[in-house]
Amino acid sequence: SNPTQLSAGLYHTCALDDTGVVCWGRSNEGQIERAIPVLRNPTDVSLDYGASICALDDLGVTCWSKDTGANIDIPSELQQEVGNPTQLDGAKCALHDDGVSCWGSNDYGGTDVPSLSNPTQVNTGRDHVCALDDTGVVCWGSNDYRQTDVPALVNPTSIASGGYHTCALDDTGVVCWGT
Repeated sequence: SNPTQLSAGLYHTCALDDTGVVCWGRSNEGQIERAIPVLRNPTDVSLDYGASICALDDLGVTCWSKDTGANIDIPSELQQEVGNPTQLDGAKCALHDDGVSCWGSNDYGGTDVPSLSNPTQVNTGRDHVCALDDTGVVCWGSNDYRQTDVPALVNPTSIASGGYHTCALDDTGVVCWGT
């Protein structure tokens, strides 16, 4: 009741509402409904393309698997690094007081966060990540489909990453790159 946020994965979706986090979608044995751990005042929920779900609550970042309900460990040094997280994306990155941190498999360089200048937004695609900061849009990770080749942008204000592409809203309108 009263949903305030949605996040979609490949086969499942979660919402944040006044009861907490609720999820639905492909679930052959009801795992999605049973998987949600106890959360304290969740303020953000984020899904990846696989089975991971993360939420931001009073205790910080909590991640779990929709398939098993098991908690996904975020390394303790990363938990300490993610001071006062304000936004999650793709169940693998957080925007926080000190910048952006990403975790999980680094098969495509997604956890190798480059130097950013006052980032205000982070978005994850399938194998890449983009952030909006004082310098504009910065992307890293896989570039198999030119998804990290950021074109010239004029005062970008918002970004949205999809599977193998990213789009930005700037003074000229919507600009997209990748496939």
